Amino acid sequence: MTTDELSVQNIVGQLEIAWNNYDSASFAELFVEDANFIHIFGGQLDGRTAIEAAHRLIFDTIYKGSQARFLFQSVRFVSPEVAIVFVRAHVKFKEGNEMREIETRPTLIVVKEQERWQIVAFQNTKVSPVPTAAQAAGRLAT
Repeated sequence: MTTDELSVQNIVGQLEIAWNNYDSASFAELFVEDANFIHIFGGQLDGRTAIEAAHRLIFDTIYKGSQARFLFQSVRFVSPEVAIVFVRAHVKFKEGNEMREIETRPTLIVVKEQERWQIVAFQNTKVSPVPTAAQAAGRLAT
């Protein structure tokens, strides 16, 4: 594995550590200043400041006490300084008195500037049951 591959994979590990420490500043620091973040409900956060503020809010509310697992799946380098990173994420959290779990498939676009890899774009898709009408197409995509 190359140094760049390890660095990109390390970003995924750092996301997990920051989440599990409820550290929105460390989470946001993995992004470039003008990054874009699309969350699982389709909303868009523009800029590191917005990403940090939104994560501070969810760490203090809906995901307070949650535990996340971010699993690096693969990386595709589209140039020596740009890569697409595919991840699986699993979050356990409490809603009222009940434990809940959510699975997502984040896709990250990362760039290397001054020997440092950072996230430029993060798009998070919630994994949900595939409607019957779409199941045949889904089988073709695997």
